[in-house]
Amino acid sequence: MNLCHRVDTNQVYLCENNIMLMDFYTEMYINAPTEKVWAAFVEPDQFFMAFYQANIRSTFKIGERIEYVGMYQGQETVHIYREILEYEKGKLLSYTDHPGPMYRENHGELQSRVRVTFEPMGQSTRLTLTNDLFTENNPMQEEAQQWYLILSNLKTWVESGNLMNLPNQ
Repeated sequence: MNLCHRVDTNQVYLCENNIMLMDFYTEMYINAPTEKVWAAFVEPDQFFMAFYQANIRSTFKIGERIEYVGMYQGQETVHIYREILEYEKGKLLSYTDHPGPMYRENHGELQSRVRVTFEPMGQSTRLTLTNDLFTENNPMQEEAQQWYLILSNLKTWVESGNLMNLPNQ
């Protein structure tokens, strides 16, 4: 497995065969206390259950497994899995990320890192998310753009209690 290496300060990485990859980074402000945003993101039966009918399953201990589990065609399915890298309750969650077995035969070879921070800003929250360190030829890198949709929906859900009205949701 080949992880790519940063070649400049603009989140650009160089991999074997001179393939250039970009990190995904975004930040947003949510009009809710950090505790509420954190709970919506990590606790069972909160945002991810409402949005994807799935939950994060983890002890949140560094080095231990994290799974994003939901139902698919009537069976429990691991959509994403790997291990906790950093954890500070209410402030930071970082983990390595593999697509589940149902998505790719070589799922064990495909990896990236996700790092999410939660920072109080008065009665609001600044959330930052970085998805980086993609293995070469990782199709999930193209899927990283889905974070915009996920986080926009998280913001709407935390602030209003509703999901955005989008097709195929």
